[in-house]
Amino acid sequence: MENWQIILVIVALYCALVIGVGISTRTKGQSSLQDYFVGNRSLGAFVAFFTYVATFHSSFAFIGAAGQMYSSGIRFFATFTSCVVSPLMIYIIGRPTWYLGRRYNYMTQGELVGDYYESKTLRYMVAIVSLVFLIPYLQSQIAAGGIIFETITEGRVSYLAGCVILYAVIISYILLGGFKAVAWTDTIQGILMILMIWVAGGVVLVRTSGSLSWSGLMTAMAQQYPERVMIPVEYWPTYMTSFISLFGISIYPPSFQRFFAVKDPKTLKWLSVTTPIYLIFFYVPIMMIAFAGVVYMPGLERADQVVPMMLTQYASPILVGLVMAGALAATMSSTDSQLHSASSIFTIDLYKGMRPGVSDGKALFAGKVFIVVISAVALILSQYTSTLITTIVTIALGGCLQILPALIGALYWKGGSKLGAISGLVTGVAVVVITQYVPAVKTPLGLSSGFWGLVCNLLVFLVVSRLTPKPSDASIQKFHGYLEEVNRQCDERAVKG
Repeated sequence: MENWQIILVIVALYCALVIGVGISTRTKGQSSLQDYFVGNRSLGAFVAFFTYVATFHSSFAFIGAAGQMYSSGIRFFATFTSCVVSPLMIYIIGRPTWYLGRRYNYMTQGELVGDYYESKTLRYMVAIVSLVFLIPYLQSQIAAGGIIFETITEGRVSYLAGCVILYAVIISYILLGGFKAVAWTDTIQGILMILMIWVAGGVVLVRTSGSLSWSGLMTAMAQQYPERVMIPVEYWPTYMTSFISLFGISIYPPSFQRFFAVKDPKTLKWLSVTTPIYLIFFYVPIMMIAFAGVVYMPGLERADQVVPMMLTQYASPILVGLVMAGALAATMSSTDSQLHSASSIFTIDLYKGMRPGVSDGKALFAGKVFIVVISAVALILSQYTSTLITTIVTIALGGCLQILPALIGALYWKGGSKLGAISGLVTGVAVVVITQYVPAVKTPLGLSSGFWGLVCNLLVFLVVSRLTPKPSDASIQKFHGYLEEVNRQCDERAVKG
């Protein structure tokens, strides 16, 4: 067999494996909405850890991050700030979200926020904003699948065919198994991709520089491409504020949904502590491969191809196949979570929200149809962009971040109002779009569009909330009163313990 055939067989076997997981985790009989969308709130620490990190570690990390470092150098490491800080949001927001979800059976952000502010309009708006900004992220994942298949087969499987293959595999196991299939495939994929990327980084280092030492590679980078190992002064505003935009990692619907699915708050505490280690640890070998590509394979037309191109050049076909299975794992683990989350938002907030009396069976069927439709939209869009994957992902995260002020009001601030939340959300999303796409005002002062959107959103939320009626006392007591009672009980247990 030729090298590309060996690689393709290994990747095909991996695809068959994840479909098998979807079949094996399928709930016998009729699945409920709670089972299909949040796994009956039974996720343990081990699976929760891997499904959370795998949900975020998508083609953004495996393909996009390498492409960004290949094209622009070390300044991409601004993302590291978000990897350290953003998991704090797991505990700050995840813990009260878990308690409210368990108490009132919430499964989406829109349900929670809309109920607190007593506004179906806000619930629908949160749902629509989430879905709109989920699509570009989905688009980037499917595009990454196309890049992987096209590169490992040296063009024999086209970019379009690769996108279609990824699309077909993912919707197969999601439709079969729901949240449990997503969580367990994420666990397998999370383990596989961290192992394979470190093996790949080590092999590339040895084959290019003769040892596992980074010093030779970094010396070569400093001598030949000094501008790529320095952060330009003009980039510092973006560097210092991009982590704020990337707080959206924990607000992003697929990540946020894990807050409802875990079995207890202790699991969330462990997630907030352990995920930064995984997230940072992952990028080190990515940097090795990207910088080795700069030195030994300069001039790539598509920077996002650097990982598969370097591996096909310097590694054995079996290893390439395993590592590319890891790359597909990264892509699938995010895509399945995004599709599943999109389905839950459509089903619970829009379809069932507008038809509260509809049965779970009919609602689930509508949600599964929506999975096929929205993934097909993302598949079509993936054929019409040349933007780096990291850029697409940053826009998506910045857009979803605009839900944060309304969410903070529901969890922590009794002064927020319905009109304040609606006005802030509209303002924030508008600012993200304008500062990202209108040339005359594109990212003012070099600050990210997500940052500007959040600043404007917060200001409008605070001002309008001061001038307009607050939620009813009953709603405030339902949320803040209940959370105060939970905190009081936790403090009492801590004193006794």
